[in-house]
Amino acid sequence: ILKMVSFLNQAKTQLIPDGYKFFAGLDQVLITNIQICEYLKNITKSSFGPNAKNKLIIQKTGKFIITSDTFTILKNLDFSHPAIQILIFSAIYQIQELGDFANYLILFSTEILKQAYDLLKMGYNSYEIIKNFEEAGKISLKILETLPIYKFGYLSNLKILSNILALSIKLENGDLKNIIAPQIAYACLNTCPVNLKRFSNDNIRVVKILGGNTKDIKTLIGTVILRDSEGSVKTVKKANIAIYNCEFDFSSIETKNSIEFSKIQDILKYEKNENFLFERKIKNILSLGINVIVANRFGDLALHFFQKYNIMAIKIQSKFDMKRIAKTSNSLIISNLRIPKKNEIGKCDFVTVRSFGFQKVTIFKQELTESKIFTVIIRANSTSLLDNLEKNIQKLTIIFKSIIRDDRFILGAGSSEIQLVRRIKNFSIKKESQLNPRIIEKFAESFEIIPSTLIENSGDISMKLLSKLHIKHKNGEDCYGIDSENYSLFDCKKNGIWDLFSCKYWAIKNAIDSALTILTVDQIVMAKQFKKDTEK
Repeated sequence: ILKMVSFLNQAKTQLIPDGYKFFAGLDQVLITNIQICEYLKNITKSSFGPNAKNKLIIQKTGKFIITSDTFTILKNLDFSHPAIQILIFSAIYQIQELGDFANYLILFSTEILKQAYDLLKMGYNSYEIIKNFEEAGKISLKILETLPIYKFGYLSNLKILSNILALSIKLENGDLKNIIAPQIAYACLNTCPVNLKRFSNDNIRVVKILGGNTKDIKTLIGTVILRDSEGSVKTVKKANIAIYNCEFDFSSIETKNSIEFSKIQDILKYEKNENFLFERKIKNILSLGINVIVANRFGDLALHFFQKYNIMAIKIQSKFDMKRIAKTSNSLIISNLRIPKKNEIGKCDFVTVRSFGFQKVTIFKQELTESKIFTVIIRANSTSLLDNLEKNIQKLTIIFKSIIRDDRFILGAGSSEIQLVRRIKNFSIKKESQLNPRIIEKFAESFEIIPSTLIENSGDISMKLLSKLHIKHKNGEDCYGIDSENYSLFDCKKNGIWDLFSCKYWAIKNAIDSALTILTVDQIVMAKQFKKDTEK
């Protein structure tokens, strides 16, 4: 036996290059993975629910962030362990696609792993645990479909949509979300195409301006560019816009040759001819009704004639800003300097330069009936507040997109989780079920992490509320959940506490998939890590 072990160790060293790390076995891989994921849960757990606590994150650059947003926490913490990376990728996907429930996914997934760890200590085989957990996951999703739901139905109802979006964001100033939500709801409803499922959250852009009050949030129909116009023309009504993705200077595109002048009069005559040809080209553009020109750069001579003929010139080097202006004005971007065609010219009702504090912006305002893009101008005294507001606005647009796909809502505040616990346990004791009842019960208990976390974050450590909640549901009062503010129970249906069904459905599904993926890993091979030379 000793010879066989030494032979296997020798074979392993020959197979794996120097610097690689190899882990195998129950203690080194599976249990370690579960413990590492439990560590991630302990970080994000206190940031769950309405009483979420903030995290102070100091980045490598020295910049610090104070936030309770799970997406921001995961993005700024550098975790190298592969098991944690599986959970982080799932949580980030959840935020980017559905807008919410990333922390829910981490809590539930790690609780499944914790229950699996308890079963392993009882002597159950990992294959048996995975098989039963997989079937229990399918059962839980089917049960979730049967729970009481609220269907939104009237998507055009601005008031109801505003109230739903306001529940989805967490801000220190409670009144601020009641200012943001109606404006975002209004923008989302009016940027929706005829086919609602083709709605794009890119049509709602956020412009951040440092300085001012956070309540000075404005939603404009059109595009806002953070720069002033060139010259003295600051306002144009009924604008006809030409957009050039090049330098606007006709003289710069001519072939440059060396010219020798013998007299001063020849120089003046040549310059006069150049100016005459340039002015004629400007007049040709002006004859098309164009009174606003957007380009990468402008020559001095071009700016002179623009001033003479009252044409607004706007210098923009960002291709993304050009695309937004083109989308707002329904124009085409011209790649080379030439006289534009009629179908390349855009129209805008109002182009003007305004000042927000010390920041000057150019606004391309369009009538609502022709608008394809909205801009939300947010102001605050610090960049961290601006970033927080921007993330919340982007979150609301993603949630609105999720509502378009599936407008069903399910009871929140831990109510639906307790119903899942009770129904899955009832299923496990059925005689016709071929699943292991003890394993199914442990899986069902994983859902209790949601109401218990809400209770813990509210300040109640005794967990008596959880027992009372089970009694309520046992007596047929299925709509009761956790009232985190008053340390009590309340009727979620009467108080309007709902979660978006699609967010919860995919959070549960992705959490189960992530947990089962981690449980199936029995060996880890880590390549040699190349350390960057940071010492100087």
